[in-house]
Amino acid sequence: MSVLRSVRILPRNVSAIRTYASIPQPSDPVPSKQPSSSSPPTLQQSPNIPTTWSTGQNPKPHAYDNQRFEQTALQFQPNPQSAMGMVNKDPVRLVNGRRAVCDGGE
Repeated sequence: MSVLRSVRILPRNVSAIRTYASIPQPSDPVPSKQPSSSSPPTLQQSPNIPTTWSTGQNPKPHAYDNQRFEQTALQFQPNPQSAMGMVNKDPVRLVNGRRAVCDGGE
């Protein structure tokens, strides 16, 4: 008996294939749920950007609303700065050649 079996190719069910008349767009974030710069730092999205930066992103206070984060104390969680905010403070500069050097911010 052969170890390899013949593989049957199954036809795709036409109803399982979705076609869209237009490309689905993400919904706009709800402005009332957005934290402001006067919110406590643990509720802000990051220390340097208080609001969300993507329409598909949940604001930080509402991102932990499910049972998985039931006993998570936000004040003890890491809260790193947003890379967007850091680049905004010190924008990207063009350099001559193929190498860039970082002095560590000194």
